[in-house]
Amino acid sequence: MKIICYGDSNTYGYDGDTVIGGRFPETERWPELLGQMLGCEVFNCGLNGRRVPRFQRSLEADLAQLRRWGDRALVIVMLGTNDILAGAEAEDTAVHMRAFITALTAAMPESAVLLCAPPAVQAEGGVFDQAFLALADAYERLADELELIYVNTLPWQIPTGGDGVHFTARGHRLFAMKLGQTLKEALQ
Repeated sequence: MKIICYGDSNTYGYDGDTVIGGRFPETERWPELLGQMLGCEVFNCGLNGRRVPRFQRSLEADLAQLRRWGDRALVIVMLGTNDILAGAEAEDTAVHMRAFITALTAAMPESAVLLCAPPAVQAEGGVFDQAFLALADAYERLADELELIYVNTLPWQIPTGGDGVHFTARGHRLFAMKLGQTLKEALQ
């Protein structure tokens, strides 16, 4: 099995606790850890600051990047954090996600898609709690409608660094472990 992990800085492996914003080594990033756990080839397609594609040009560029690894893959899509942090509404984000996944499944018809609701950020006072809950609900409805594999990562309580957004090394290990367990159950 081949897995393509398409996401933002938490997929990329951004280390928010470094002064200049480094990247965790491959041995500590959740996509690569997931590949080791499942014994399969993984392509990390994470990008700092990525949002759900909202414009045709960015959608086409992202699809071209995903297609370069070929079809017949499991594409794990985990986006929405940067959308919510930028003030986008959950329903609006889900509308753009629907357009992206529809285009993705048309471009890569032999691939399966797993949609992840991202973990909530750890802002003081629970500022974003409702927005991330709403996004998880909207993504669950979308996954049901499009018959996708869906994972709600909100209950996993992934540890984040001092910025409250980016996974710690321990967070990456926990995320990979939980997602690996979920995938094993879903694929049986």
